[in-house]
Amino acid sequence: MGRLDRRRLDGGGGLVTGIVPEEFAPTAAWTDMGVGTTPSAPGHWIGFNRRSDAARQVSDLIRADIVAGRFTGPLPYEWELLDLYGTTRNVLRAALTLLKEQRLLTRAPRSGTFGVRPVASVSLARTSDEVTIYGETAGGSVFESPRLSIVHLCVQQVTAPETVRRNLQMTGTSAFFVESLISFDGEPSRVRTSWVPHERFPDLVAEPLTEYVPDVLVRKAGARPEARRLLLSTVNADQWTADLLDIDPGQAIFHIERLMCLADGTPVEYGFSRYRGDRAVIDSRII
Repeated sequence: MGRLDRRRLDGGGGLVTGIVPEEFAPTAAWTDMGVGTTPSAPGHWIGFNRRSDAARQVSDLIRADIVAGRFTGPLPYEWELLDLYGTTRNVLRAALTLLKEQRLLTRAPRSGTFGVRPVASVSLARTSDEVTIYGETAGGSVFESPRLSIVHLCVQQVTAPETVRRNLQMTGTSAFFVESLISFDGEPSRVRTSWVPHERFPDLVAEPLTEYVPDVLVRKAGARPEARRLLLSTVNADQWTADLLDIDPGQAIFHIERLMCLADGTPVEYGFSRYRGDRAVIDSRII
């Protein structure tokens, strides 16, 4: 399986998800503090601590803040960014390199590094059942079809970066981070990341997580979350994403930032998805 061989297995060779006992807890997915280390309790978590993995996660958060217009001038100093995104210097620099390659950052001599916001924004009015993304409705489950499958690559309880806490309107700092690979007819179609606030779903992973995250939230909350914000961009696949999606590095893919809320507006999930362009159709009806 190549790149996926880094997932941890249980004694019988099966994939296991869950929360590691505190003394064995891995570092957050967006730092490289645990690179080269092995937890003493193999089989209790699936997590990638390579610097390239962490850089991709941090670049998602910086991208979200740039697109939202959070930085009105040059980006803050490096030490401020390290504190803001809770990562390491090497990971931050790798994340900024990714964003420069995607032309989302530009350097002005003697002025600093600036975020480049999109030059055009298209708003599509919709209802929750009128948007489908590769078989997924904004308010429905993707896993009613036997042709779809999911593997959770990373399941961790971590201290959420400030960008995540702000979007989820969290009062605490703890969140669950889940990264999943979703396939259709055995072919990878997208990589999906999720942050879920611990304060609203403390028992999210009381049992090993085997389901699609929104479906778990439905069971826990008693109602299906709906997309309150979907931001679609196209980016070039980095090496890590290309390996997972079985495409060439640099190939164009869909990048979607999303915020899922309950009917009363309470945010329950924030995250990003990367879709293979040749495996996805974005369908919205103007109303």
